[in-house]
Amino acid sequence: MKQGVKSIFKEFWGHRWKVVLGLACLLVVDGAQLTIPLVVKAVVDAISEATATLPWIAKEALILFGLAMVVALFRFAWRHFFFSAARQVELDLRNRILDHMLALSTRYFTKTRTGEVMALATNDVESVRQAIAMGFVAGFDASIYALVAIGAMFWLDPVLALWTIVPLPFLALLMGVSLKAIYDRWDRVQASFEGLTEKVRESVAGIRVLRAYAQEDGDMEDFGRRSKDYYDKYMHYEKVDAVFHPAILLLAGTCVAILLGVGGARVMEGRTSIGSFVAFSSYLGMLTWPMIAAGWMLSLVQRASASMDRIDALLRNDDIEDDRPVPEGARIEGDIEVRGLDFAYPGQVEPALKGISFSVPAGGSLGIVGEVASGKSTVAQLLCRMYDPPAGTVLLGGRDALELPVGFLRAHIAYVPQEAFLFSDTVAENLRLGNPDLTRGEMERACRLAALHDEITALPKGYDTLLGERGITLSGGQKQRLCLARALLKPAPILLLDDTLSAVDAQTEQAILAGLKGETSRRTTLVISHRASAVRDLDRILCLQNGAVVQSGTHEEMVRQEGFYKVIVELQEMEK
Repeated sequence: MKQGVKSIFKEFWGHRWKVVLGLACLLVVDGAQLTIPLVVKAVVDAISEATATLPWIAKEALILFGLAMVVALFRFAWRHFFFSAARQVELDLRNRILDHMLALSTRYFTKTRTGEVMALATNDVESVRQAIAMGFVAGFDASIYALVAIGAMFWLDPVLALWTIVPLPFLALLMGVSLKAIYDRWDRVQASFEGLTEKVRESVAGIRVLRAYAQEDGDMEDFGRRSKDYYDKYMHYEKVDAVFHPAILLLAGTCVAILLGVGGARVMEGRTSIGSFVAFSSYLGMLTWPMIAAGWMLSLVQRASASMDRIDALLRNDDIEDDRPVPEGARIEGDIEVRGLDFAYPGQVEPALKGISFSVPAGGSLGIVGEVASGKSTVAQLLCRMYDPPAGTVLLGGRDALELPVGFLRAHIAYVPQEAFLFSDTVAENLRLGNPDLTRGEMERACRLAALHDEITALPKGYDTLLGERGITLSGGQKQRLCLARALLKPAPILLLDDTLSAVDAQTEQAILAGLKGETSRRTTLVISHRASAVRDLDRILCLQNGAVVQSGTHEEMVRQEGFYKVIVELQEMEK
């Protein structure tokens, strides 16, 4: 809890000039408001003693008007400074969350749900913003009000002041008891919101599957259970939060009752003037705001503290990809060497790869075929350092891949993963992902190579057509080919295709492979596929089974040998 508050103050301190100006304006507002009862006291006493004159009353009225103008202007100013600082903190936190997420390794995303991150960047950041915008302001404002109001009450009548503040210690006791309860319950609320957010994201992303299996009702029941859990946890939190306002109003009413009883008696006894009694009641009324603000501040700050602890837990995660400088003389021209590569995924005992070795010269080509779960895609992910291979097992440009910064290494690889992913943007902007300065002519050439140009021009706005989420408006084959075209447009010496043509028909595949022959001669090309037809024209082919190389050679060599490759070639020929 304390760490969360410290972190919020640290964020706040980053915009200290706005905070200082806001506090200065707030002090002016408080000073003006706290002066008003003194002016009223003077007027009431003068009227009751029959010493007031009309010009003097008019002057006092102008003073009150001036004080009201000061309050209005400076209240606008402090709200501007504090609210803009809070919004800036909100912006900074969201940017830091995204920046840190982009730097985290693949391992983090295998065990973290998208909904958790979305909840951090929305609800948790919003809780921090509210604490900065109003929580700390309310606390500071209430402190000034309380100190000055109580001081003025003691100056007006010390005995009456002692009587009227008797209920205040009970407020402090109530706050102390509720601190941990608010923190713990709000933390559970946010954790439940994470699950609810992830459920919504998953249902929207999988809406076609849900409809295909007629599972809308079952999914709605699951969503209802999660919503009910969130509701129950929020109501559990509200039971504590709701105690404050009734309790504060009860304490405030008790103070007023004491004022009327004790104060009225002291006026009747002549120990306090009517003006002092009116001013005293005004200050006591002002003291109600600090009591309300104390409960409000406590709730906001405790909620923000729980949220900030959750954000800090993410930002403290040091499982990040290295950002070391590029070693002097480091160059990747396309040559790849893999030496005795053994690899098991984190948390897995069974290795995904066993003793894999191969080399591809710059400008050469290699095909990798194998049955499902044979380790083909694992090779691609290790080459791109989605996972780190063992030291000395993967070399690019003659250097250990682990010695090269991840960003530098990936900038030299045009990678098309097995799962085609497109952004909710236009066709052209998706193509520009790896090369922002592309011309329309370059895009059209790459799409022709991917046998996609004619289909794009048939879209309503051609290359400027806006795609749906994850490219939902395109077919599976179109998405794969658009991802292929995007990789071809990236100026990288290594082209890595992971089952890129699995969703296209054989005729389209042959047209694409024929067009790619010129590309494969200009850069190092690795093609991973379950189809022998996709790799038959490459310089060399590896066959994987259970994570190990069982055959290697050219297409012509291996079709003359009894073994795995010949079997899959014959089976696929029979399927035609």
